[in-house]
Amino acid sequence: MKYKTLAQVHDEAMQDPAYREAWDAEEELDRLQQTLKSWRVEAGLTSAQVAARMGIKPPTISRMENNATKMSYETLLRYAHACGVSFKLERI
Repeated sequence: MKYKTLAQVHDEAMQDPAYREAWDAEEELDRLQQTLKSWRVEAGLTSAQVAARMGIKPPTISRMENNATKMSYETLLRYAHACGVSFKLERI
């Protein structure tokens, strides 16, 4: 029996539109989470400092940076402002 590599299995699965859509959505979420953390780090802030600026508890910042799926747009704006960042949403 010939085994497939994980890359081969993934390539085959990417042919399924539903799988590809789920994969793309997960990649977008990963990029958002990386962006959030980079804003904070580039501003030279700790999660506790960002939390204080937002008026929330530090563990909330960790949850936002590691699981942004339930973050509202308003919260995203507050986080960006706390990090000294502005951003623009663009249609793709």
